[in-house]
Amino acid sequence: MNIKFPLIIVGSQWGDEGKGKVVDLLSDKATHVVRYNGGNNAGHSVVLNGEKFKLSLLPSGVIHKRKLFLSQGVVIDPKILLDEIHFFENRKIRVNLMIDPRVNIVMPYHKALDAATEVWKGKKATGSLHLGIGYCYEDKNNRFGVRFEDLINPESLKERLELIFPLKKLQIEKVYGQKFDSSIEKIYKEYANYGKKLKKYLGDVSSVISGEIKKGKVLFEGAHGTFLDGIFGTYPYTTAVYTVAGGVFPYVGLAPQKIYSMGIVKAYTTRVGNGPFPTELFDQVGAKIREVGGEFGTVSKRPRRCGWLDLCLVKTAIRLSGFDYLTITKLDVLSVADKIKVCVAYKIGGRSVKEVPALMNDFARCTPVYKEFRGWRRDISKVKLFRDLPKEAQIYIKFVEKELKVPVKIISVSPERTQNILL
Repeated sequence: MNIKFPLIIVGSQWGDEGKGKVVDLLSDKATHVVRYNGGNNAGHSVVLNGEKFKLSLLPSGVIHKRKLFLSQGVVIDPKILLDEIHFFENRKIRVNLMIDPRVNIVMPYHKALDAATEVWKGKKATGSLHLGIGYCYEDKNNRFGVRFEDLINPESLKERLELIFPLKKLQIEKVYGQKFDSSIEKIYKEYANYGKKLKKYLGDVSSVISGEIKKGKVLFEGAHGTFLDGIFGTYPYTTAVYTVAGGVFPYVGLAPQKIYSMGIVKAYTTRVGNGPFPTELFDQVGAKIREVGGEFGTVSKRPRRCGWLDLCLVKTAIRLSGFDYLTITKLDVLSVADKIKVCVAYKIGGRSVKEVPALMNDFARCTPVYKEFRGWRRDISKVKLFRDLPKEAQIYIKFVEKELKVPVKIISVSPERTQNILL
């Protein structure tokens, strides 16, 4: 498996593609692992000796005991981060972490605003988890946020709360009509304590990684997936961040330069929450894929919507992020199907397209055009070599690779972190 570093890992669909497992696998070849976007609404799972490690903020390189970084493009819920640190340290895994001072902090009023606006939107709600991530980014971009440098400085934290809290309370209660039972004093006491515990992790991530990237062993872990990108995703059913590979430069603080990228492609397609989904399955096959694939949100626990692999999505993701390599995950789950379909184009009215339309009204009208394959109905979870896969599975992978014109380097055939085919 010849993969070059520095390397960015990007989801090519709607998230939940298995990025955590791939980052964990490739961390063995890296020295520094950087999470560069998103918050604790982005969950990763890694399975080690049958135990599932659920991560939402710490980079997946933690199990390999690599140097870990949270860059300024990430927003942090400090309680969640401390819980994750304690989880690993209780298992004798030391967390070697650096947090950039420019990181913004998710505050209680962000969560309250998130919940209040979802109630207000009613049937047009975006399906938010009420974790306050989008509202934290909104304050960050409006220069109204609390940064990590404030969290670890009690005087600065108090000053920011006195400025921000009264307006947020009015907004929640007077605009949205929801009760917000909190106070400056209560939040200050709780968050000053978090700051005291996290202060030791302070560091200039931009400066450190700008130096280390020249050595070539830096791995960048992206959150979410391409079509949750705040601009190029299926707006408005998106996150508040850039999820495409180019976001790594401003989100870490790097000069434009060559960084290799790997797109993670689930062997079928899933998404959580609302929004259009052309290849969604509503039958027993979709339900079986959800059951066997464990398609329930790492953070939300919500059942994921399941459908066939959509190459129009992935081709668009390749154009946006310039993938040098692909990983195919959860190939083993498709063993449940007698016949497998792949979307190769969309029909919109009388025309055919092979990428996601720029107009979301058009995307909502897309009808998938499928190519059908024979299933293999065989357990492949112990297969280590491509040639040992059932012939039908080999045909499926070769077709996907040929259509996408990007080499497949890893095929995941089991949730266990060691069960992969390396090409």
